[in-house]
Amino acid sequence: MMRVPSVQIAKDRLHVLLNADRLKCTPDVADKLSSEMYCTISKYIEIKPEDFELKITHSDIHIKYTGEND
Repeated sequence: MMRVPSVQIAKDRLHVLLNADRLKCTPDVADKLSSEMYCTISKYIEIKPEDFELKITHSDIHIKYTGEND
């Protein structure tokens, strides 16, 4: 597994906080939403938590699956 540099992690966290503030959605709520979306999707397809990413922006919700291509 590739390590993500700490600078990128800090940028990602700041991005999440800024989006949460714009949407009036706390980071805890965003984390819970991501977790619940993962649980729902994993009922229908085989997916690992590290292959699932949910991003919430001011106007969109993006779900990214980075699993293997078989």
